[in-house]
Amino acid sequence: MGYKIKPLIVFYPKSEEDVVRIVKFAYTNKIPVVPFGKGTSVTGALYCENCILVDLSKMNKILEINEVDWYVRVQPGVNLGELEKEVEKRGFLLPPDPASSFLCSVGGAIATGAGGMRCVKYGSFKEWVLSLRVVLPNAHVVKVGEALKKNRAGYNLVELFVGSEGTLGIVTEAWLKIIPQDDERYVTILAYLQSVEEAGEAMIQLRKERVLPEIAEYIDEAVVNALNKHLDAKLKESEGGLIIITVKEREAKRVQKLFKNFEVIEEREKANEVISKRALTAIALKEEANVLLAEDIVVPVSKLPDAIRLLRDLEQKYKRKIPVVAHIGDGNLHPNILSDTREEAQEIFEEVARIAINLGGSVSGEHGIGVQKASLLHEQIAKSNGEELLIIMKEIKKVIDPHDIMNPGKIF
Repeated sequence: MGYKIKPLIVFYPKSEEDVVRIVKFAYTNKIPVVPFGKGTSVTGALYCENCILVDLSKMNKILEINEVDWYVRVQPGVNLGELEKEVEKRGFLLPPDPASSFLCSVGGAIATGAGGMRCVKYGSFKEWVLSLRVVLPNAHVVKVGEALKKNRAGYNLVELFVGSEGTLGIVTEAWLKIIPQDDERYVTILAYLQSVEEAGEAMIQLRKERVLPEIAEYIDEAVVNALNKHLDAKLKESEGGLIIITVKEREAKRVQKLFKNFEVIEEREKANEVISKRALTAIALKEEANVLLAEDIVVPVSKLPDAIRLLRDLEQKYKRKIPVVAHIGDGNLHPNILSDTREEAQEIFEEVARIAINLGGSVSGEHGIGVQKASLLHEQIAKSNGEELLIIMKEIKKVIDPHDIMNPGKIF
């Protein structure tokens, strides 16, 4: 949404000691500090004026890949895609795979609690962070969690920092869980739908069949058209769009019976080619309008048909296209608002977010809150959890960051 970064100065620390010195200076002089990964935030989580911007890109070492205790230990500036490749060379898997894996940093993925296509089976980043070293706003260093599968020692402070968007401290080291690669045979089913409503109903039926796919993605007709037009994707077009489902071969027939028109891809490499095209949707859609707002909401899977219908109603109301891609297997929808102006796009976005709130969902599944969604987060929590929970969250921030110097003005 065009949030500008106007720092007083940018530091490029090479070690935890460097980060401590920077934060200590900021704490003493009460100067805001904003940690920076690869700059992919879409919610204004990196917005800063007159702040110290701490660019962690030079802290980019993979420190350890432990093949017995099944974890990797890394610095925050490590590229996530490169880490995934290194892990896979050893026969392991780090499942969370946001579309920006090829350019995002591990620290950024932790800060946002990033997700991705495989989250329907494996969960988002909060499921995969075992332990963290964090420089707090007072420049003290703490280690939260342990590199253990089981650990019941006190409160779960690891998850407090995962998804905190840099508001509680700066991560300098992370222990991430890895698992052995699955040697079972998988197939990918491309299902061509007759209507958009069919997409939500299909996921409900998939749940009733008790099938847990590795990937369950949806691309509507407008997105397929844009991919074909601008990136020569050569995807088959259908009125209701395309669902991509990867499952174990022995589960394929249970999935196929849900659809009238489908094809099965048995070769993993060929399936990955199709899946990679889905990851390029934002690039294709940017060619379709002056303003693109790629959004992120979550609804219960049982409410997917209602959410899709209400998004189509919004298109009619504003006479604007809202193409949808989705990690549909876990109810995570990415409506892409196409508009002529940022003001109108923001107005439409707020209605999109309230669709999620009113259906018992969330205003963010993986992009985070930042500046853009702060007021909507308040609405969601007030409606679903009660105002007291928001007070507790603010008090936690105040205890850890009493001078409010760490990425201030975000989330709340």
